Amino acid sequence: MIACLLGLLAVPVGASANSGATKPIGDGVRVGRVALTPPRHGRSSILVEVSYPTAFVGHPIALSVLLFSGKGKNTELEAFRAHALANGGKPRAPEPRRRFTFVHRIDLSPAQTRAARGGEVHVAAVGRLDANRDGKPELVRTGSAVKKLGVAKGGQALCSSVPQIRLQRRRPISVRLPVCNVAKRWTLAGRPAHGTARISGGKLTYRPSRKFRGTDSVQLVGAPRRGERGAPGTLSLTPVPVVFKVGAVPEVVVRAMGDSVTAGFGYYSSGKLMPLLSLPECKPGSVTLVDPCSSNSVNVNNEAREVEFAPDYGLANNVSWAAQWANEYGITNYENVAISGAEPGQWAPGGPLYPITKRIESEDPDYILMTIGANPLLSEMLFGVDHMGCAIYADIFGGYEECIEEAFAKIGLHENLERLYRELVQKTNATIYLMQYHLSIPSTALAYTSLQIAEMAKMMNAEIAAVAASVNPKRLQVVTPPHFNVGIDLSPVYSSHYSCSRLGYKVDGPSVQIDATQDELLLTHPLSFCSGPVHGPPWVISGDTGIHPSAAGYAQMASQVPAPR
Repeated sequence: MIACLLGLLAVPVGASANSGATKPIGDGVRVGRVALTPPRHGRSSILVEVSYPTAFVGHPIALSVLLFSGKGKNTELEAFRAHALANGGKPRAPEPRRRFTFVHRIDLSPAQTRAARGGEVHVAAVGRLDANRDGKPELVRTGSAVKKLGVAKGGQALCSSVPQIRLQRRRPISVRLPVCNVAKRWTLAGRPAHGTARISGGKLTYRPSRKFRGTDSVQLVGAPRRGERGAPGTLSLTPVPVVFKVGAVPEVVVRAMGDSVTAGFGYYSSGKLMPLLSLPECKPGSVTLVDPCSSNSVNVNNEAREVEFAPDYGLANNVSWAAQWANEYGITNYENVAISGAEPGQWAPGGPLYPITKRIESEDPDYILMTIGANPLLSEMLFGVDHMGCAIYADIFGGYEECIEEAFAKIGLHENLERLYRELVQKTNATIYLMQYHLSIPSTALAYTSLQIAEMAKMMNAEIAAVAASVNPKRLQVVTPPHFNVGIDLSPVYSSHYSCSRLGYKVDGPSVQIDATQDELLLTHPLSFCSGPVHGPPWVISGDTGIHPSAAGYAQMASQVPAPR
């Protein structure tokens, strides 16, 4: 019978060509409670609670139900199918949940309502993730159960979910209010951030602000109606989130590539942070790059033999700036194949990662998102012995800029960036967003001053912009992240116009660096240092001593990328 239900759904169960497809995200689909709503105008609804892995948020989910009447299993058999766009609520950054719950709603006719009383349902649910729309799903999960249609008797009520809603800019939309297995009244918990919402006539009407594009949300809060017959007043209703993707472009094809800043190094694919003690086993290998401990990878150490990307390429954990940008605009045709430790020449023709570049080109992306260029220079200068003398020498005799320029030339930075940029411009029609590097002051960069690190980052970003301008400034759009405040005077590299000192010392702003770095800066700049952040967590992670952005830092970076057309 369950096999029959899965056949009704007509959803193929397959493995992906992606090597990470065999790795589970969470576990299977779980069918939970099933309930029948009180009849209204002679009609009821069957509610089916299903728990899905978060990888399916924003993707189609399907439900098949066979209804047997209370008069016996062989009488009045009914079959139903329900499809929805999975809504897991407004995503957080990072998204800590491995699962979300969606309550499917199947509306019955009066005759079906009468047959359903005291009946039984056989339920099969399927989640299907086809991240790159090639017809070969990266992830398929199923769940099934046989349930009695029970009546609420206390505890928590069950209410239908509202699917994720996609709508055009400036256009209002009305959606049905949820139904529950208890009588209820709905109110709005607060207001949407980017529009207006009201409840009237059994519907929720939302109107986005005139110029807004992106994700907006509101919560519906219900309470049992007093005095209604059959309404168990002791039942509580869980708030129902409603998510609007305004100006969503799910058909847009987005591919991300590059190094650890695109891959989201320091976060596992589960969205959890890498602990500091795991850094040695997570540091990219010097010979084989396997993208360990990165938000788009299932590899949790550098001992893996090959790259294994997560089935959803890190979209659901909402960590990297590429994932946060895609999620904001409802983009689900998405791959992030960036690899921590990668260098520009490795992605260019003749490099070991060039086959992945060719695959991206063959998929005809509308947008390519990329941060590339820092390796191997920054890792060597921050942690390698060979270049330590450069900083020390420059402190005494000067010539630090010349030292950096020589290092650029030694690794062929300009030439390798140019080869990669020309390859992508010539072989695709994509708009290519080149994210420049953020400023972070690692607590372990003892041989360098904060000013030297800031100067190095500024010169790296200038080189990226210069090469892009020389190749194709229209197609290669350089994106500058917000300044990651250090909390000290960085002039003349960055302007210092902020002060939290009673003596009036000027700094770049309240620090967003890690706590360890801030402690060191306080010791070396006791009269002028300005601690922070003012709001939220630091913009960089502690697990790598303060080098890569945190999810909060990536959110700042994603906010600078223009909306897709």
